[in-house]
Amino acid sequence: MKRRREQQTERVESAKRFVQRLRSKVGKLTAWVYGSVARGTFKTWSDIDVFVVAERLPHHPLERSKLLYSCSAEGIEPKAWTLEEFVTKLKKGDKQLLAMLTDRILLIDDLSLEGVLQAKLRAIGFGTQRNTKTEEGGIGDAAKGTK
Repeated sequence: MKRRREQQTERVESAKRFVQRLRSKVGKLTAWVYGSVARGTFKTWSDIDVFVVAERLPHHPLERSKLLYSCSAEGIEPKAWTLEEFVTKLKKGDKQLLAMLTDRILLIDDLSLEGVLQAKLRAIGFGTQRNTKTEEGGIGDAAKGTK
């Protein structure tokens, strides 16, 4: 169990490094690890799913993808939406978005979206939040206002 937790922490640290690199290019953002790493059910070959919301992202999908992968390392599977895209889908109760972020680890919350997401999940009774947490140390402290 202890080794599993260490492996999860290593993967989250890798995601944090990706988010730091991306943040230096796009400015303020909110980012979560989701999927098997957040749930603790990952396998050796599992990628690290990272979802990012930022105000400044390229609108063209290929340019956005190019930016994300230029900042990522092997094993990181990034997905990113603009703040406008995220807010629109959240307001509509987009089930894919909500399912994706039911189990998550908050990396950074410059845009103050974690509370909004939690409220939406509670309001619609969408699953249970089994693994919501902010990683201690490093970039996660920015969510607490103590970079």
